[in-house]
Amino acid sequence: MRRLGVILFLVMLVAGCGDGRPRRYPVEGVVTVDGQPLAGEFVGSVRLIPVTGGRPASAQLDAGGKFVLGNYEADDGCPAGDYKVEVRVTEQKNMKMRYLVPPRYGRHQTSNLTATVSGKNDTLNIDVHWLPEDAKYRKMVVNMNE
Repeated sequence: MRRLGVILFLVMLVAGCGDGRPRRYPVEGVVTVDGQPLAGEFVGSVRLIPVTGGRPASAQLDAGGKFVLGNYEADDGCPAGDYKVEVRVTEQKNMKMRYLVPPRYGRHQTSNLTATVSGKNDTLNIDVHWLPEDAKYRKMVVNMNE
């Protein structure tokens, strides 16, 4: 009888709790620069910071600038809601780094990018722009040894 009670308790525990985390929805997308796809060898990421607080969702960009968001694990989706967006993309060769996206997009406080995850399969198209005030970063090369 005791074993039966333990088994029923475990069945209810597993069936009723899920993973204990907020519900997440599949979100994929692509980052473009001035309407053009990213090209070449780069290191890039996207991060969505919830406007109301909570755990950010993030993803690494593939060679074409595409991504699939993860909140707790890679590719596990993102809760529905409104987000501030960060985008970081750099080219790194021979211990030198150059910006492929203006660095202001790397901080949600300065990027002015937003996104809404609706709670269904969402596709986010994030287009960033080089503005005249970003000109100094476009050709800047940073020596990572210093």
